[in-house]
This record gives sequence, C-alpha cells and structure tokens, in this order.
Amino acid sequence: PRQGCMTSSVFLPLLAAGRTAQNTPVARMITAESETWSPAKWREIDRATRAEEEARQARARRGLPPLPMTPTHTVRCGSRDCRPGEGNLKHAMDKHGKFKQWEQPYEHREGFVQSRLRSPPHRPRPNVEYAGLVALAARLAPRGGPVLLAAADWDYRELALNWYLHARRLGYRGALVLSMERALHELLLRRGVPSFDGGALLAAWNRTCLQRHIQAE
Repeated sequence: PRQGCMTSSVFLPLLAAGRTAQNTPVARMITAESETWSPAKWREIDRATRAEEEARQARARRGLPPLPMTPTHTVRCGSRDCRPGEGNLKHAMDKHGKFKQWEQPYEHREGFVQSRLRSPPHRPRPNVEYAGLVALAARLAPRGGPVLLAAADWDYRELALNWYLHARRLGYRGALVLSMERALHELLLRRGVPSFDGGALLAAWNRTCLQRHIQAE
C-alpha cells in the first residue's frame, strides 16, 4: 500500500517547485511514480513536506541537531570490525531504557517515500540477473543434489558462518550464503565459505518501494 511504503537507501530524483495551500513554495520530487499523481495527491504531499520543514525548524529552535536523512550502516567502528548492530543508526530510548515505539532515528520524508517505484527492478531470471548465483549453486551440487541457501548481511556474519559449518558437518555440500553486502562476501570467501555477492541486486530493490529496512540492534 502507498501509505505503508518505507525506504532505506539514498535516492536522487529531480526537484521541481510546488506550493502548499498557504502558497508557500516547496520542493517536489519528480520521478516516474510521482508523475502519475493527481492534483489531490500533490496537495497531500505538499502539506506533508511543509510539516516536515516546520518540524526541522522546531528541532533547531530547541537546539537539537538535524536528524539524518537516511539510515546509516558501516562495518568498521574505529580500527576494528563493528559488533552486530553497532555500525547501524540507533533508535532513541525512552526514560525506561527501552526503544521508543513508532519512531525512527532518521527523517521520514513523505514525498521521498511515496515517489519511489512500485514495480520490481527486474524479473527473477536465472540466466540474467541471478546467473552468478545459479552457476555457484551448480558448481557446489554438480549432480543435482540439494542446495542450501542462507541470506545474511554483515551484522549476521557469525551466524552465517555457524550455519555453514553445521550444514557441512551434516554432510550437505551444496550450502552457500547469499551475502547482502560486499564486506560480508569478502569475509566469507576468506574463511572458505561459498558466497554470492548480492549487493548489486539488493541496491536495485532499494530503489523501489518494495523492500523493508531491517536493522538488528
């Protein structure tokens, strides 16, 4: 659904000028999706954009720093590898030391969210976009044996390694990891774990509104 669309990656659309009901200029994001919007939809987005700007100004008056525009993720914390979840943008805590519900630690930009594409970036073609993954699976199970696949990102690296070692111990030779980022892919290869780098495929999905940002804390 449109109102439930979330986003988690950088997006650089064209900008155009619009006006709110109060005749205040606002910046509009022009994408293939937003070009299909009705005047009523644009008025809805313009109102949300003005409210977001007012919220930024309110934070500034309170002496608070601006919220990040997007979630952040890094695999290096200083001179060492980040522990699981350490390199991710954190949610605010309430007075009881619990994460605040229904809040996010970065700006929610309604125009940005709603303007993202709502169609898959590609079809699941095993001989095109997923050819490398299929070829790796075929090499690991040349006689048509079972293929075991686990997907993971950097924060789940130890879990992915543990899963692979257990699969091998149980006699499964066709086990591999679909790495959701290059850092994990390179680490697993160094440790002798068959891995396919799915970072580019994930980036393609992140340009749509058909994904969710999952962050382990």
